[in-house]
Amino acid sequence: MRFIVRDPSPRNVHRLQSAGVHPLLARLLAGRGVSEPEQAQPQMSSLLSPALLLHADAAARALADAIAAGETLCVVADYDCDGATACAVALRGLRMLGASVDYVVPNRFTTGYGLSPAVVDLVAQRPRGRPDWIITVDNGIASIDGVRRAHELGMRVLITDHHLPAAQLPQADVIVNPNQPGCTFPSKNLAGVGVMFYVLLALRAELRGRGVFDAAGQPRLDSLLDLVALGTVADVVRLDANNRLLVAQGLRRMREGRLQPGLRALFAVTGRELARAGCFDLGFALGPRINAAGRLADMTVGIECLSTDDHEQALQLAQSLDAINRERRGIEQRMREQAQAALEPLQAGQ
Repeated sequence: MRFIVRDPSPRNVHRLQSAGVHPLLARLLAGRGVSEPEQAQPQMSSLLSPALLLHADAAARALADAIAAGETLCVVADYDCDGATACAVALRGLRMLGASVDYVVPNRFTTGYGLSPAVVDLVAQRPRGRPDWIITVDNGIASIDGVRRAHELGMRVLITDHHLPAAQLPQADVIVNPNQPGCTFPSKNLAGVGVMFYVLLALRAELRGRGVFDAAGQPRLDSLLDLVALGTVADVVRLDANNRLLVAQGLRRMREGRLQPGLRALFAVTGRELARAGCFDLGFALGPRINAAGRLADMTVGIECLSTDDHEQALQLAQSLDAINRERRGIEQRMREQAQAALEPLQAGQ
């Protein structure tokens, strides 16, 4: 184990203390990059603008055109907690904004990771018919062959991702990724769910500009911040000022009881206290149960839990996720025991 001692900027510590922040908390915050008092009390008004995220405007125009034309969208998710929350955010947000959308999630045992050609074929063969658009969440930046296959089948592709790209990018119709070449978005640490949330913000602004609704009657995308917070914490991305704001606002909604039925159910089955929800709950109680579904079973269970509005169904799905996680723990325990048993003869011979 290696400990890294942060050396906070004395100037930032002094600035925070002068604003009334407790000296110990001021050192902790400064050590995490907080330089302004306002960052210690993050408000949504301080959120970085979607206009700063490369191609978010192009994604918004493409999606707005698709909605106006009655085209169908299919989200292709990743099979970890970030991917599941990003998918749920995409489904909920796009439906709020008038889209016809469903999803497909890869199975790590049969179709591999990301938008592979096999996943594209699966999307094209859905019972609902081939969609007009594929939208990736938390994946896709390396899916050169998958994007090519989608185009061969007549589907357009919007990639939303946060992973580092290789030298060659897929020839998608639109790519939104803060880490792609040419993107100067100040926060390079957005999780996949954060990127999708930003695309929704851009789409809402585009639809508002087209007169679909006004500012007073627009959908409240802040209702998705509980999911954004869960995915951001579970993916262990750096909590820079922008991510800290997203997580803080999501946790506030949870503590106030304004959260998705699936998250409420997960708090119930894990025995965590909702009124005191914190990052530990997200990273070590809820997140592992979502992740277990993608590792041992089908992430569909996790996505359905996060996207349903039926409280009874949400509780049943949360209980299933809890059971899968217990199975995962049992497997890990047996693996440790087997490894220890294999080491004993070697240690005895020393």
